[in-house]
Amino acid sequence: MAEKAPRQRSPVNTAKYFVMRPIELTDAELMADWYQKIEDVSIFDRQLPLPISSNQVSVLVKSLIDDQHNDKCQWFIAITPEGSAVGMTGLESINMLHGHAVLPMFIADKWRRSGVGIRMACMMIDLAFRQLRLNRVTTMYRSDNAASEKLLERLGFRQEGTARQAWFNEGKYRDLVNVGMLQQEWEEVRAPLRSALDPQVKVQLGRSDMWCWP
Repeated sequence: MAEKAPRQRSPVNTAKYFVMRPIELTDAELMADWYQKIEDVSIFDRQLPLPISSNQVSVLVKSLIDDQHNDKCQWFIAITPEGSAVGMTGLESINMLHGHAVLPMFIADKWRRSGVGIRMACMMIDLAFRQLRLNRVTTMYRSDNAASEKLLERLGFRQEGTARQAWFNEGKYRDLVNVGMLQQEWEEVRAPLRSALDPQVKVQLGRSDMWCWP
């Protein structure tokens, strides 16, 4: 899960309305730039320590879509009204027997601190608990990723353990922090969090007015 603040930040974007929709093969073109920044790639996915080409991004997107057809995951991309890609998130390793899924998320550098990330996460947690009838959502972050730590705490995730020196980056081994949330814990924080979020920044799922945060 990636929300780490970059060393240099672009000017804050003014868009306040975003739409989430299922990832499509053509989205590889929108996402290709993301995978050229090694600092972002390495903090989002420890299996991708180096930038990958546009062709490799296309292969990756196709594999995600294939897994969706097998009910292993659900992936979504968030875009502005003008069609600019903002970030992606989803539910990985979905296990209907045990009611569990993993929440990954990536926000493009220039859209961090815009409020879109927390709303995307809320949408996915709602989908997990209120649509797929799951009972547990987990995720992980690198121990030096203070932005993700703060975001996950605000969402109500609880630390469940640390894998020591499990994430190698920039010549250093860093700890991997595992966090989780149960369905009843989400229900306790959902309403207060929804009230606290600025209603002028909205993330909507597809064309459904009923699925919108906040």
